[in-house]
Amino acid sequence: MQQENGQLAEEYHPQQTPAASPDKVMVQRSNFAVNKKLLPIKGYYLVFMAAVGDLLPFIAIYMKQLGLTPHETGIIYGIMPFVGFFVRPLVGAVADKFKIHKLTLMVMTVLTGAFYFFLLFIPVRTVPTSLQLHTKFKCNTQDSFLQDCYSLKNLQGCDSSLTQFANATASSHHNTSLACNFSCSIGRSEFVACFTNDSGPYNEERCNGTLSRTKHLNFTIPDIGRLISKEIPSDRFTVNLQQCFDYDLKDVMFEKNYTHVAWQILCDRESELNCTVTCPHVKECVSASESFDRTFFTFFIVFLLANIAFAPIFPILDAAAYNILAADHHKWGLQRAWGTLGFAVFAVTAVFLTTGQDGVFTYSFYIFLPLCVIATIIAFFLNMSSDIKCGQFVKNVWKLLSHADISAFLFIVMYFGMLTGALETFLFWYLSMIGGSNLVFGFILLVNCCAELPILLLAGNIIKKIGLVNCLYLAMVCYAIRMIAYSFLENTWLTLIVEPLHGICFGLMYAAASSYASVIAPPGMSATIQGLLGGVHFGFGKGLGSLITGFMFDGIGPRWTWRTYCIVSCVLLVLYFLLNKICFSATPRPKLSETQGEIREELSRQEETLINP
Repeated sequence: MQQENGQLAEEYHPQQTPAASPDKVMVQRSNFAVNKKLLPIKGYYLVFMAAVGDLLPFIAIYMKQLGLTPHETGIIYGIMPFVGFFVRPLVGAVADKFKIHKLTLMVMTVLTGAFYFFLLFIPVRTVPTSLQLHTKFKCNTQDSFLQDCYSLKNLQGCDSSLTQFANATASSHHNTSLACNFSCSIGRSEFVACFTNDSGPYNEERCNGTLSRTKHLNFTIPDIGRLISKEIPSDRFTVNLQQCFDYDLKDVMFEKNYTHVAWQILCDRESELNCTVTCPHVKECVSASESFDRTFFTFFIVFLLANIAFAPIFPILDAAAYNILAADHHKWGLQRAWGTLGFAVFAVTAVFLTTGQDGVFTYSFYIFLPLCVIATIIAFFLNMSSDIKCGQFVKNVWKLLSHADISAFLFIVMYFGMLTGALETFLFWYLSMIGGSNLVFGFILLVNCCAELPILLLAGNIIKKIGLVNCLYLAMVCYAIRMIAYSFLENTWLTLIVEPLHGICFGLMYAAASSYASVIAPPGMSATIQGLLGGVHFGFGKGLGSLITGFMFDGIGPRWTWRTYCIVSCVLLVLYFLLNKICFSATPRPKLSETQGEIREELSRQEETLINP
């Protein structure tokens, strides 16, 4: 989002909210008095960020509850930052031209509340509560096998054959080593089955477990993927539009709790049983036939409208805040602190409201809309000058990118944005997959907000002590630690151990990046590089991160997704370090002690608003 000097200001993103200490009251004539001009600014930040914290961090979880897949979620979340990147200056330019900033803010606020509320009415993707798999078990005195057939007219479905399930599982990249239970029965005469480790023919004396004459048989196959790999190609056939496959049946488990293992099952005579297959821990249909259906497109359209309405709110509000503060513009962080307070309180409140509600954030939608309406009313009392400028486009971008050190720096900032998008969209999704509760999500958001406070307060001293570039190195190391920790999680509460690193990953990183951008900017281009900094981090970086992570979740699984990000972070850390030491060491850069007016002024502004609020 853009401020009055044409640069992009900071954009909201869940789990990463600006933080500062509460504003102090003014002292007038030895008495404490409240600055009434700033009350609407504080109130709007408080109420609107409360609405944001109440709902937006949990949208990805809500998408999962609607039945959307990781790659669908990645596509939707990946597109939205790009939409915001282009919508913000366009709406800002219209508001500038007609001088309707207050009206624009009010309309966009109420539309944001309405469109996000409409998400509550998106139809849930209909899938069976459990898979219904059917196959046939055949055995004789020599061997046993599964004969699995399905109709060529219906290649997809949840009421299907074992082969369809295996194919859908493989295409969806679920765990193909899943163990499944087989409950089989024969409709006619009884038979005797022999579980044996002997490779020879049927012999009751060599049975690990022999059933008396029965019409039923139960056993478990511990590895469906391995079973499918044992197809007997010569036995494949097609009849009456039925495609049939035979799978050699070996290594089965049986008896109490299915703890006994046998090499094979033999029968005292030729027998054919109909089997129902159940796979524990797999309750949803794995067929991909429902992807990109009405649920996906309806959600996409409504979510797109909500993001279009949401995008210009903070650029207009921040520009208004800077205008009202005038010479006290360094106190902007003190105003935004009220937003941090509202975000943290309502994020935790939303979590407690979902307790006992099957994890569905229904109440959050009902709270979000009234809070947006209240924020709209507060916006009416904002004293906005007609001189506000919030729609200028970033200029001279190509001239900036011609500097190799600036291009490398912006690439690193974009990568940080990719990690932001990955965590914002899929961290809660991943934790819910491994048994995380909504209570865990609430405490993560709380820890994230609390972690930023001390880091932002101390960021100025940290930067002076270890240096701007070293702060970027430190942030990359902390991201790598977080990613590798996520990949080995078993108990989701242990996430809270590494979440305090978020203060360094975002708070220190962005403060250092903003100041460093001012230092390396050519004369006269500080505003341009600051705008580009926000654009590549919150726009392109966050969008790419959400999009790529969605496909990685489906392609290599969530654990290896986090490990891949850890590896990439380590590689980029080494490369960027070498580039700075070898290639960019001779690049002339202004020092912090230099008295160049524009650089010193811009750096001072960054330190005041981002580092020492």
